[in-house]
Amino acid sequence: MGTVTVWGRWDCTRCSRRDISGEEQRCPECGDPREQHELDAMRPPDEAAFAKEAITAPEVLAAALAGADWSCGFCGSNNRAGAASCHSCGGARGQAKSSGKTGDVAAEVAPVAPPKRRGSWFKRIALGGALGAGGLAVWGFIDHEVAGSVSRLQWQHTTHLERWQDLSAGDWQTAVQASAGRPPIAGEGAIPGVRITSCYPKHHHDETYDCGSESYEDRESYTCGETQECSTERNGNGSFTRTCHGVPKQCTRSVTRTRTKHCTRPVDATWCDYITQAWAPVRSEVIAGEGHGGLRFALLAPNGDDERITQEGEYTVVFRYGADGALHTEKVPRPEYDGWEVGDAVVVVVERLGGVVEVRRAGARR
Repeated sequence: MGTVTVWGRWDCTRCSRRDISGEEQRCPECGDPREQHELDAMRPPDEAAFAKEAITAPEVLAAALAGADWSCGFCGSNNRAGAASCHSCGGARGQAKSSGKTGDVAAEVAPVAPPKRRGSWFKRIALGGALGAGGLAVWGFIDHEVAGSVSRLQWQHTTHLERWQDLSAGDWQTAVQASAGRPPIAGEGAIPGVRITSCYPKHHHDETYDCGSESYEDRESYTCGETQECSTERNGNGSFTRTCHGVPKQCTRSVTRTRTKHCTRPVDATWCDYITQAWAPVRSEVIAGEGHGGLRFALLAPNGDDERITQEGEYTVVFRYGADGALHTEKVPRPEYDGWEVGDAVVVVVERLGGVVEVRRAGARR
């Protein structure tokens, strides 16, 4: 661990001499003074040089750590931080040459042309693009009303004949309780009973349990010595300072560990088969038609107390609307169906992208 300062390397851009020591402020080949761009391109030495080229002479080390070089305002040469005047031309630090002519700076600065303004057509396109997506979304959800009328009335009546009969079922014993049922009287008042026929063990679920211990291979991290971490800092004068410090080195190794072993085993419970009762379909008949004429159900006669009749109806109103004669179909309850006639005028409320959202009689308030 420690700090080492060494001279870097630079290349002369005049004669192309390479790998000049950062201590040199002039090219040893052509004598050209080092300038700022050459200092900026300074590169540190390789890894080995930090160990064998460390600056040890006190006066040289002090110069290397004195701070960044400054550039002469007269000739552009680099000078040490502590120098009061340029080693190349003698110019004073902080001063720059002047042409002695007024207006030179202004003459060298080219006028900046104002940016071109796009025409109003561009503004309209940009505004349309910005508002287009949002505007379309709003437009899509705007309701509008369209005149229409009832085009068709359709009905379908279904009659079911059902019989109260035994059926087989099964469940876990905890959910089954034997009970006496009650048969129907004229198809009414039936209560199903439960008559258990057999109970036996059956797989219910699997459970996990501890069943000893087991060994397994794992990886662990441990400290296995020390390694160096280094950072290099550019001093701005041709030298570089490198600081290193030791950090623990981490390695991994295989280890054998022990853990609780988990096993699974089946768990049985008692399952019971039983007989119960329910209404079961025997047959069904459908009658369908249009309008209000002939609305009737098929006549099916139950045979005894253990049969019954159930009925269900489905009623549909078809509306035609708009200039293109679009159709909209709705399933409605019987009282509403009875109130419609073919040709009745309606108002259809349409969402542009969502379709029909409401149908009401013409003249009715929303």
